[in-house]
Amino acid sequence: MTPTSIKIGLIYPDTGPAGVADTFQGARSAIDARVQLQNAEGGVNGRSIDLVWGDDSSNPETFSVVAHNLIDDRKVFGLIAQSIVVGDSAPWLHQQGVPVTGVSTSAVWSNYSNLFDFGNIFIPGGITTYGDFVKAQGGTKALILVDSTVEASQDLAAQFGASLRSRGIQVLGEITYSDGFSNAARVADQLKGSGADTLIGASQTSAFIDIYSQAKALGAKINVALNESGYSPSLLGTQGRQMAGMSVIVGYAALDSPAMTTYKKAMSIYAPEVADPTDKGSLASYVAADEMIEGLRLAGTCPTRQSFIQNLRKVTSFTGSGIIAPVDLSQPKQPVRCFNFIKVDATGRSFAPVPPPTALDHNGFWCGQPLP
Repeated sequence: MTPTSIKIGLIYPDTGPAGVADTFQGARSAIDARVQLQNAEGGVNGRSIDLVWGDDSSNPETFSVVAHNLIDDRKVFGLIAQSIVVGDSAPWLHQQGVPVTGVSTSAVWSNYSNLFDFGNIFIPGGITTYGDFVKAQGGTKALILVDSTVEASQDLAAQFGASLRSRGIQVLGEITYSDGFSNAARVADQLKGSGADTLIGASQTSAFIDIYSQAKALGAKINVALNESGYSPSLLGTQGRQMAGMSVIVGYAALDSPAMTTYKKAMSIYAPEVADPTDKGSLASYVAADEMIEGLRLAGTCPTRQSFIQNLRKVTSFTGSGIIAPVDLSQPKQPVRCFNFIKVDATGRSFAPVPPPTALDHNGFWCGQPLP
């Protein structure tokens, strides 16, 4: 930190497993767009933000090496970590008192005061929201698609199961699938033979679409197909027909909202290389940068890591400049209750939000209840 600038680090998987790297493809550009927008407005408390980055290749050991380089050698004030492998380094980052913002990819994010997500769907307890949606869409018997090689997928699958059961939906079991190791046709046949009318996925988008489309081709009667990722209009151009009828869990405001209009304008100016700024990974990265900026603002004109952590942890309604539903950062172990559910139309040409019933409606978001 100098009188005119403050250095922030970014760690994300620029390389590594294709499925993960693709998810975070727009991360660096989206974060840079939010930082450049802030710098154009005068920075934070008179200081411009100097962003430096490193690639963790979705490898825990590599993440640790990159984190040490950014913190020990390049002297960053804090980190934006758009990564699925933060967990092993979390104790050290906490010990060093380094503020970290990013998308939660495991329950670990809620265990340390210096780690700031904007709603952790992996923490124990769960919510009724997923079950509320599936029930409203006519689901009665469900299979859960899970990637057994990814801990975050297994955690999310457990959350889905509890939510579905809370609303009287029978969970017939889990189907494991890993890109490069599993056969989509075999899994699709299992789905058809199970009698399930619901497929809910804690999996990579490509795997879910492949299995869903093959199951339909086999004649499986699926009332609800819901995956945790896949809200990317660019996908419709290549896989729209296969996606027809499936839904995606989204934690963001409608695309025509004022906040999203501001976001898309910033992306067009500062990150024109991103073909699809509405991609979930880009949106989440932009919000992670916004959260870092909010922490710096609250830390004052002479910020310390401690003042950043203490003041940001007091925020009870963080919205990422209006892009997400309000999140209480003072209660990191409180489950996220509110989501949008976006559905692909029958032609596979467009997405549309599914309006929540009145009892669950909170500014257009589906908001369920925490599970006991």
